[in-house]
Amino acid sequence: MLLIIQQYFKSILISFKQRPLNTFAIDRYMELFGALLFGYIVFFIELTCAYLFYRMIFYGGPLTHLFLAGYIIFMIIDRKADRDCSRGQGSDWIRNMKIFKYTSNYYPVKLIKTANLPVDKNYLFAVFPHGVICCGCYCNFVTNGTNFHQLFPGIRSRMVSLTYHFYIPFYRELVLAWGAMSAKYESIKNALGQSTDENAPLNIKDGYRSNAVILSVGGAQEAMKSKPGEYKIYLKKRKGFVKAVLETGASLVPVFSFGEVDVYDQIDGPKIRKFQVILKRLTTIAPIIFVGRSFLPVGGIPYRKPINTVIGAPIEVTKNPTPSQSDIDNLHDRFMGELEKLFEEHKGKYLKNAKDVNLIIE
Repeated sequence: MLLIIQQYFKSILISFKQRPLNTFAIDRYMELFGALLFGYIVFFIELTCAYLFYRMIFYGGPLTHLFLAGYIIFMIIDRKADRDCSRGQGSDWIRNMKIFKYTSNYYPVKLIKTANLPVDKNYLFAVFPHGVICCGCYCNFVTNGTNFHQLFPGIRSRMVSLTYHFYIPFYRELVLAWGAMSAKYESIKNALGQSTDENAPLNIKDGYRSNAVILSVGGAQEAMKSKPGEYKIYLKKRKGFVKAVLETGASLVPVFSFGEVDVYDQIDGPKIRKFQVILKRLTTIAPIIFVGRSFLPVGGIPYRKPINTVIGAPIEVTKNPTPSQSDIDNLHDRFMGELEKLFEEHKGKYLKNAKDVNLIIE
């Protein structure tokens, strides 16, 4: 693992050497570092934290073991933080770090607002496409790299993340500091059903009024099919998020990230795909062999391709604690129509050869 990380960071040094000195710019290098940091967080930090925990257990001294005992007790007490909304927005200090602004400027990522979102409602942002690693979601909603809170004041952006992330020692603290939440249905319903009263305890605590739950609906299934220039999304069989908004009365917001599929390519083939499908069924993780900028055939540095994330108008939903399958299907069909409309209205602004690019919904 350490060798992989060493090779990963060696790519940034080679990138520096390949650039002529007369074009040197601190901002550009900081943007590259920000993109590398994001790649490290996505691909390696979980292993790093697990390895650190292992080393502390088996090679640490008495003080280290005392610290670990206290931390394990804290994890047990805090075990529902990913589901009960107790951490709220997380840490604004971490989300507003300058490095995340550099990461957003690397591609660059831009957030486009098309409608106002009142703070007296909760929202579910259904984001498409997933891409290889959701670079747009990271910059727009996990961090404040594109000024989400300035565009939508009073609304928390809470990214839905894989449940196992919240069981990895140390790493869970970073994920919770970003305001992330578990992908469990219970967690999503709790956030969508949370009070928007300004005098509610959590709202007084962090100063926000409502939640925007950010869900990349296509997930790993969509990530495995991500290819540059192709907008193929996985939606027709995904209806759980529609049921959640019906049961809570939250508004459903279509969100589309133009360019998300272009920042990474991936190596595929029949044998690789078969292995990916098997491992995904066993672990829910899609083992993608991604291709980006690097001195290696496969690399972790994303291409500098613009990502334009358009947030559509909210679909108002009437609360129905026991929706029928017909209710779910009707709202799902309406959402698909609004998503296609959003794509067609904006593709000409953000895609080259837009007339030849179509949205394929599977």
